[in-house]
Amino acid sequence: MKYAEIIIAVSNKNVDRIFTYRIPEKLSYVKLGMRVYVPFGAGNRKYEGYIIGFCNEVNFDKNKIKDILSIPDKYPVFSETMIELAKWMREKYYSNLSDCLKCIMPSIVHEKTAKYAYINKDFPNIYKIINDIIDKNNQQSKVLALLNKYDGITLNEIKIVAEVSDSPIKSLEKKGIIKIYDREVKREFENLYYTDKKSIPFTPTKEQQNAINTIIKGLNSDNKKPILIHGVTGCGKTEIYLQAIEYVIKSGGQAIVLVPEISLTPQTVLRFTKRFQDKVSVTHSAMSRSERFEQWKKAKNGEISIMVGPRSALFTPFENLKIIIIDEEHENTYKSDSTPKYDARDTAIRLCEIKNALTVFGSATPSIESYYNALNKKYELVSIKNRINKSYPNITVVDMRQELASGNRSIFSRELFNAIKNNLDKKQQTILFLNRRGHSTFVSCRSCGYVMACSNCNVNYTYHISSNKLMCHYCGKTENNPSVCPQCGSKYIKFFGIGTQKVEKEIEKLFPNARTLRMDLDTTRKKNGHNIILKKFSNGDADILIGTQMIAKGLDFPNVSVVGVIAADLSLNNGDYKCGENTFQLLTQVSGRAGRAEVSGNVYIQTYNPEHYSIVFAKDNNYIEFYKHEISIRRQMVYPPFSSIFFIVFTGVDEKKIITNLYKLSDIMLNYNRKGLFEFLGPAPCMISKIRKNYRWKLIVKSSDEEKLKSFVIYCLNKLKENYNLIGISVNISLNPSYSY
Repeated sequence: MKYAEIIIAVSNKNVDRIFTYRIPEKLSYVKLGMRVYVPFGAGNRKYEGYIIGFCNEVNFDKNKIKDILSIPDKYPVFSETMIELAKWMREKYYSNLSDCLKCIMPSIVHEKTAKYAYINKDFPNIYKIINDIIDKNNQQSKVLALLNKYDGITLNEIKIVAEVSDSPIKSLEKKGIIKIYDREVKREFENLYYTDKKSIPFTPTKEQQNAINTIIKGLNSDNKKPILIHGVTGCGKTEIYLQAIEYVIKSGGQAIVLVPEISLTPQTVLRFTKRFQDKVSVTHSAMSRSERFEQWKKAKNGEISIMVGPRSALFTPFENLKIIIIDEEHENTYKSDSTPKYDARDTAIRLCEIKNALTVFGSATPSIESYYNALNKKYELVSIKNRINKSYPNITVVDMRQELASGNRSIFSRELFNAIKNNLDKKQQTILFLNRRGHSTFVSCRSCGYVMACSNCNVNYTYHISSNKLMCHYCGKTENNPSVCPQCGSKYIKFFGIGTQKVEKEIEKLFPNARTLRMDLDTTRKKNGHNIILKKFSNGDADILIGTQMIAKGLDFPNVSVVGVIAADLSLNNGDYKCGENTFQLLTQVSGRAGRAEVSGNVYIQTYNPEHYSIVFAKDNNYIEFYKHEISIRRQMVYPPFSSIFFIVFTGVDEKKIITNLYKLSDIMLNYNRKGLFEFLGPAPCMISKIRKNYRWKLIVKSSDEEKLKSFVIYCLNKLKENYNLIGISVNISLNPSYSY
């Protein structure tokens, strides 16, 4: 081909189109999906680009076509499939194609190379010459003596062992006696999950076998409708995935398994590794770029058959992909918060359509939208109603209002305290869940009411006892904990509320002999932090695990018999239309950590709102009744799945300019909403109205027609940009986000 069709790696709508470049003869080996460097713009600045097509003819002046400058990689970073997927993402998530390609592309880490020296065995009389030089006992002889013994070692090794400089090495190369090559150095990846203990498939229960059969039937069908497995916690969904993937691998296929949290990766990967050993790899953000890149290359080269990881694992370059499994499909982390704001579930379905593969969703608490799709035959529904061990935890809802009335001001109800004490006596394990890290939620003066707040963000500081510092969880700013009130000088300033650190301190005070572990963002920052904590707890090195939502789902500890939810109300009061759903899911999932093996389980849910429907249905483990209640509210309020919602967020340092322009956009939208197809909420401040010195205001637009809604919002935004100055304002738009702004 004479010309390459290239997307420039620039996040700008004005250059979001194909540019044509000439392929010079020296780069005739170019392939579809390769990265390139090209001259771009009037100044011919060097830019990165991506080849998405080729052509032999153009319908404009060929003299204006510039040459590709260079190719940085030896291989394509995009397959034809991934280019097609990126084009779909651009339309679905109203993003630039270059941003979609960057999202799919691995974080490129160039091959690390080293210079190796070899004896030139093609040189005439080479060994006679070597012996003659060695007899002279000079610097060159040291080099040759070493190479004669170890042919093909690095120049650095030669210089260290032979104690020579570069000079004798270069002299020998110049004479043709040795040759020097660049050779790729293989990056070693420490697979913490690998084990040579191979597991064998369990005999499935009747319900498990039905699910496996349904998946196999789907794999062999021409019409591969997505499958939703709605199975109670502890029903053995992982074994279903394992046996389905075994079927895929036996037929030469490959599989992607998505998990929502890095914390779930260790246990999940270990189960897959025990079954499939070196056919399995893992990728996630806690790994280094080079480690992730190595696993990407293994997948591309066909060295592995299964990739396990969070959202980004979806873009694993498998050639023969046959199945994508999305575990805990209800989790918000499957929706990206950065551009492009893609939903991994919808994107997985599209990828499977392109590859003629099967999408399988699994959850004990499916998202309302997914269950609605299953009931309306868009997905195939498989229900599993029984646990493997047929044992369910006893769930007690504790009314903390009554605890307070009876004089108990502790963060633990009397029932939970006694349960922890008895559990310690029985040498069984306890999980305590609180969806808030830190020691206390805010620091306030009891004299004047002043609350310590971040000056960059409109949020209160959180007190962290380990550092005795106040921290903003949005921008990371820290302050010293004051001994007197900055406003009135009173000494009556202290922390209020609770976080995971405070729970840990209370446990240490009440149960000084208990061995505790805390798992939250603060304790898992170090490399392999999740794995280390979970391994300790799994090995019985701790009696009590305290944590945030990263311990609430998917984990399996046979000796856990008590689970305590410290404050079930936290997720009910965040102003999100999904708060009831999120609370039900969280409570059901964390309750499912108890009584998963031989020991019976007891769950204690502490709340000031025991009558709330999400708590009532979670206590009864009744998803169906919860769904009926929640879907009726969604229908009445015209929320998803009965509509699509666009959140438009303006941010900037000039709050007045933000508000003025957002109201202008609102006026434009009201003017063009002549048929009344769209409903508006706002403008209004975001829940967090200021982050990192940037003010945040939102406008919400709803409609039952997603395509019309998308076109309408983009059209009105373009009208605003044409007529008004938006310099200094960042415009952020998101379709059906995972949370309200």
